[in-house]
Amino acid sequence: MIPVEEAKRILFSKAGKATVVTVDLLGASGCVLAESVFSPIDLPSFNQSAMDGYAVASVNLKNKKQFEIVGELKAGDAGSIFLQPGQAVRIFTGAEVPVSADSIVIQEKAERVNGSIYLSEDFHPGDCIRFKGSQIKKDELALTKDTFLNPAAIGFLAALGITQVPIYKKPEVSIIVTGNELIKPGHVLNDGQVYESNSFSLHAALHQLHIRPKFIFTALDEINELKNKIEKCLVDSDLIILTGGISVGKYDLVHDALKSLEVETLFYKVAQKPGKPFFSGMWNGKPVFALPGNPAAVLVCFYEYIYPIIRTMQGFKNKSMPEVKLKLLKTISKKEDRALFLRSSVMHDGVMPLDKQDSNMLFSFAEADSLIYVPIESEGINQGTMVEVHLLPFNK
Repeated sequence: MIPVEEAKRILFSKAGKATVVTVDLLGASGCVLAESVFSPIDLPSFNQSAMDGYAVASVNLKNKKQFEIVGELKAGDAGSIFLQPGQAVRIFTGAEVPVSADSIVIQEKAERVNGSIYLSEDFHPGDCIRFKGSQIKKDELALTKDTFLNPAAIGFLAALGITQVPIYKKPEVSIIVTGNELIKPGHVLNDGQVYESNSFSLHAALHQLHIRPKFIFTALDEINELKNKIEKCLVDSDLIILTGGISVGKYDLVHDALKSLEVETLFYKVAQKPGKPFFSGMWNGKPVFALPGNPAAVLVCFYEYIYPIIRTMQGFKNKSMPEVKLKLLKTISKKEDRALFLRSSVMHDGVMPLDKQDSNMLFSFAEADSLIYVPIESEGINQGTMVEVHLLPFNK
């Protein structure tokens, strides 16, 4: 059994490599850009009207209030009309501004009478025009390497005419939940059975990372079935998560199955609560995790260890959950010779450890927005002390 800090040091030094691939733009949403992108065009690519109104030429027409209307331009039309001094063209938002025009008078400031407009206010050169290249010029840096491609970034790249981008590949993650007692929600429980929840929690946690699991398997406590499902996941996935069957009971067979498949052990058993019987290994460069079956322990291990590895593989620079120091609002007693990860809630004046901290209880996790970390050497922490808090990557 090793300390939390040693387990993380070993894991983060060994596991998680980012792979660069080029994908279609829509497939890049939620990914991290692997190379800087430079604009292939000016944006906008022409002088563009920012409002509905009238395009006018201001040359030698200071204080002029009347203009003859000589045409109309809507979005998509070429701005090929040439304006003489004293002329105007009706124009709509997004339309190309004629080269001979240098201002747009918004329609609210113009009164149209027959074939002319009369202005109620003065105008100035450049009014209401989005000039060519005003957002970005051709060959300028559009997005830097390591930018997270959120919806706005995807739309911006599309506006530049870009159809494919280099990104760090999302890892293909598979989940195996083990246990003879497990039954999927929606079925009637028989004596001795429990509803399986770990795959649902992990599926939702991966969804936060914009990842859809490749496989989700349920395996009985039978060595050959376990080995077959683990082997398929090892071959066809980039990262594997197992839950249950990793302790030392008669029917805890996961460790033996992994050993027989030549999965290299990085560590097995961590001095923490919850999640002591936690295995991390490697197979052909692929991270393998075997978590205890208790649902709260599963999520603690996921967010403290697996979440940073997946973020590393996705190309994120900020890998782990944010850590802050907050004032403890309730004394923590500690008897175990292990570090604690306590589900907690951040308040305006500090952090409150929640009730029902047993490793089988998801109730408090559903209410939590953070984990208080209590180091192994601590014998308890008094109310009012500043404590280390890990902010879970979701909000209430």
